[in-house]
Formats: sequence, C-alpha cells, structure tokens
Amino acid sequence: MTREATADEVRDGMARYFAGERAASALLLLCAVAAAALSGWLVAVRSPYRAMAWPLLLIGLVQLVVGATIFLRTPGQAARLSESLRSSPSAYKTQETTRMRRVQRRFVLYKRIEIGLLAVGLAFASVEGYGRNLYAVGMGLMLEAGLMLALDLVAERRGQRYLETVEALGA
Repeated sequence: MTREATADEVRDGMARYFAGERAASALLLLCAVAAAALSGWLVAVRSPYRAMAWPLLLIGLVQLVVGATIFLRTPGQAARLSESLRSSPSAYKTQETTRMRRVQRRFVLYKRIEIGLLAVGLAFASVEGYGRNLYAVGMGLMLEAGLMLALDLVAERRGQRYLETVEALGA
C-alpha cells in the first residue's frame, strides 16, 4: 500500500504534469512546422521522393491541431484544477481520477493506430517493384508514426505518474 499524498504534493505533481503536457505540445507544433517545411522542400526541388510529402502533411495537420489544442487549453485547465484541489480535494480527486483514467485508456487506441501506420509504412517501403512513390509514402508514414508513438509513450508515462499521485491524495 502506498502512502497518501498531501494536497501540496498533488499540486506539485499537477504542475509537473501540465508543464510536461505544454512542452510536449510545443514540440508537436514544431514537428508540424518541420513536416510542412520538409514537404514544401520535397515538392519545390521536385525530389524523386516528393510523395513523402503526403503522409508528412496529413499527419503534420493532426500534430498541428492536437499540439495547438493542448498548448492553448493547458494553462486554463491547470488553473481550474488547482482551484478545485484547493476548494474541494475530494471532488478534485474523484473528477480528476475519472478524467485521467479516460485519458490513459485513449493511449491504447493511439498506440494501435501508430503501430498500424508504422506497419503500413514498413510494408510500403519494403515492397519491391512498386516504385519510388510507394517507398517514399512508406518512409513518410514510418517517420511520422514513429515520432507520434514515441511522444505518446512519454505522455502516457507522464499521465500515469500524475494519475497515481491523484489517486494517492488523502482527501
């Protein structure tokens, strides 16, 4: 059995969690910009691998939307949760445990999608005789899916640590 966490320990855990979320979302935004820049360059120089631009742009768009949403939402969300923790620790614990368990369950779906995209990318890049375009699309898929999987594995671990802290709150 683990010891109970104080409200201050939970507040510190919350601050670490949301700082990590905000930093990861900024990184995701940078990845989206890099994907767009690389796509533009591949097309502009008429690279034989310009078909890679499609998965870079499509997944980059997802990165842009998710990154911007998390980046913009995080400060207000952290402030509301901090106020909830201050005013009613037991309600905070109940609501935040429910929310974080839901967040953690979503990572199962995200990882399945990312691993599936990695597999499709590997298959595309590995099939001989289909030309450079399929190879380029496969490489783009592997690049983006691998990046997203790595970021989500880190986010899942960060979320699990925060959830454990919330659950340990002695409300």
